[in-house]
Amino acid sequence: MRRMHSLPARISEWARMAGDWLREAYPWQIALLVVVALVLLPLMPAVLLLAVAAALVLFARAWVREFTTLMRLGDDAFPGHNDKLIWATLLIVLPPIGVWLFGTYREAHWPEAKPKGPAVDPVDY
Repeated sequence: MRRMHSLPARISEWARMAGDWLREAYPWQIALLVVVALVLLPLMPAVLLLAVAAALVLFARAWVREFTTLMRLGDDAFPGHNDKLIWATLLIVLPPIGVWLFGTYREAHWPEAKPKGPAVDPVDY
């Protein structure tokens, strides 16, 4: 069985591997690495901004998916009297936690069947 290393041990192993690669690399590989770094470093704020925007869009899609799934369910789908209201409040007040909790609850209680046709997303009405 393989033993898990601690993070400092992994970092030192990666640094050792990078050092080994640099010693064995051809000069054109190192020059290419330097050119790519010089081109990408000034673009890092834009790349970071795009990554944050993509994460927000993906989260918004997940939230809309979970909320529409909740609203499409009838009150009789839940065991308690106010469960649907509680889930809706949780999704609205604490969105990241609500999306994660309702998603796991939904998967446990109503596992989705494998779609036979093209995938239908509730966001794409």
